[in-house]
Amino acid sequence: MKTAQQAISRTATTTAKKPIQVKEKGLDAQLNHLARQLGVTLKELAPLLQLSESTLHRLRRQTTLTGSTAERVDLLWAIIQHGLRVYEGDEAALQDWLRYPLAELDGRTPLHTLTTIAGFSQVDDVLGRIEHGIFF
Repeated sequence: MKTAQQAISRTATTTAKKPIQVKEKGLDAQLNHLARQLGVTLKELAPLLQLSESTLHRLRRQTTLTGSTAERVDLLWAIIQHGLRVYEGDEAALQDWLRYPLAELDGRTPLHTLTTIAGFSQVDDVLGRIEHGIFF
């Protein structure tokens, strides 16, 4: 299994070349699923993708994502997968954790920290510490 850190490294070098293609249900279904897994609304998802809410709604009608938006979607999926491994598939526990302010993140929530690329690494590191039983 790859970690979000590996996904960060991989997407930094490959996403610009490889767009995310969605065929059957389109981006609308994929973005809605991503928001559900994170326990956020589409309005809350927009800043995580570094988009305005209106741009996010416009993208939902497309079938391809490219560039930094595709990279952020990949990174969010990697964080979700890592979080679900840590919380043994308990989506509700992961969603609660994402909204809980953490001292390791200077009192910010993991969800708020995911608004920057550096934040993805920080959140992944905290998940890794939890996974290995290292607590502050």
